[in-house]
Amino acid sequence: MTKINIIEKRKKALEQKKNRLKEMEAILNAQERKRRTRHLIELGGLMAKAKVDGWNPNTLLGALLELKEKEKDKKQIEAWTHKGGAAFAKDKPFKTPVIVKFEDKPSPEVRSSLRSFGLKWNALRQEWGGYTDIQELKPLLKDQKATIEELSLVNGE
Repeated sequence: MTKINIIEKRKKALEQKKNRLKEMEAILNAQERKRRTRHLIELGGLMAKAKVDGWNPNTLLGALLELKEKEKDKKQIEAWTHKGGAAFAKDKPFKTPVIVKFEDKPSPEVRSSLRSFGLKWNALRQEWGGYTDIQELKPLLKDQKATIEELSLVNGE
């Protein structure tokens, strides 16, 4: 091989590496954009949840700037954290660990509903189990030959 061919091969290899790096950079930029977009959507959701999404933008920004000024007060942050956690918990239904057993095989519609409630079929034990809102589950199984066993949580877990 001549010197020129070796140089050309090396140039080509370097160009390929450069293109791969550009491609990786583009992928990373797209991932970062998606992450930022998701974060902004979550923030918008929080504004809607707090029912301030209809506020005038100047008012909203002023309120947020005042919040920012109070961020040094640890007790205030803890109070806000507690209040926010309580608001989220209020919206989530309490889920109980349950086991559901049928005398006869339930219909496909009932099985589909059980899945929508978050229950899964355990083929080994021949039962449905999982965490769900038991008050919503009971009406579904009212006319079925089924037993619902509520499991107690150990140590509050």
